[in-house]
Amino acid sequence: MAAGRPPLTRRAWRGLMFLLLLLSGSAGAAGFQRGVNLSRWFEASAGAPVESRELRRLRDAGFDHVRIPVDPVALGWQPARGPRLTGTARLRAAIDTALAAGLDVIVDMHPSQDTKQSIESDAAWADGYVAMWEQLASEFKPLPPQRVAFELFNEPGYYGLTGPFVWSRYQRRLVKTVRGVLPRHTLIVSGRKGGSLEGLTELARLDDDNLIYSFHYYLPYIFTHQGASWMQGDQWTTAGHWHRVRYPSALARAQLPRTDGTVAVGRARDELTEYFQAGWDREEIAKQWQPLRDWARVNRVRVHCGEFGVIRNGVDAQSRYRWIGDVRWLVEANGWGWSVWNYADDFGITANSNTDGSARGELEPAALQALGLDKAAR
Repeated sequence: MAAGRPPLTRRAWRGLMFLLLLLSGSAGAAGFQRGVNLSRWFEASAGAPVESRELRRLRDAGFDHVRIPVDPVALGWQPARGPRLTGTARLRAAIDTALAAGLDVIVDMHPSQDTKQSIESDAAWADGYVAMWEQLASEFKPLPPQRVAFELFNEPGYYGLTGPFVWSRYQRRLVKTVRGVLPRHTLIVSGRKGGSLEGLTELARLDDDNLIYSFHYYLPYIFTHQGASWMQGDQWTTAGHWHRVRYPSALARAQLPRTDGTVAVGRARDELTEYFQAGWDREEIAKQWQPLRDWARVNRVRVHCGEFGVIRNGVDAQSRYRWIGDVRWLVEANGWGWSVWNYADDFGITANSNTDGSARGELEPAALQALGLDKAAR
């Protein structure tokens, strides 16, 4: 050390290491920019496997990674049975196929709502989930760290007054455990409240320089989840009861949407009025994201929008792809990566997206245009 030169502080060292990581391109620092979620493949409602030709088609279209949601219970994990997932061979084969197609991979641990509640409320489940991750990390350690990232917990809940403390402590435990096995792979973390933007901005920066901080974005639900059967009866939104909601909200004024008539009129009217008054468009979304931009800048972290999308059934296609295009544009304008939800299911971007197992069809040109990939596909 040169005489008279003050030693670097811990924060300065952290910033220097992060800069070196970016410059070196190691541990996936330059990857995971344009992705798509391959939902239902390894979840309880298992769909048809995604074939290698489809993965190559995604790569040719301009995607650089896929995010594979994995329900640990659907793959054979239960705390009482021990930490091993019985379906890891099949999952490993899927990862290898995606890598061979030229796509990087995010392995997204995607527990069901019941499983998440058990982990949050039952110590045996919480301990078992950590042990499961330690076992999985050991099995997948040979995977290339520049091309495979591991997302530790999809959309954690942890609502309530103690939620911020409990989730922060538990996530740090997960990171420490997995990092002890995988010193070079990128790990993906998130905030509570369903992995929302709000949950992320309340999260303190973790002491690990090879993390990506993820958030999911679906606002406003009255548009993105209109008519979704699983949203009917939701205490926070009437979205599941609406049809023909257009975006931006100025278009909805010109052609008023309708409800199915099974929700309280006053409650539905209030949500629609809020949609109009907020003036939902690209500028409104950008305004909502300002706290996240500030948080990311102050903490000097990588951010990834791990999910965003609009349900297909009964939704005006022009409005749908306008919203997807606006969100994608804003993500990229901030220098973040994204993974659209989803490939070919009820939020899909193929011409015959479905959940019944029939042929998925080709990628829609309008989807590629909204995602900024239309030029890459030529």
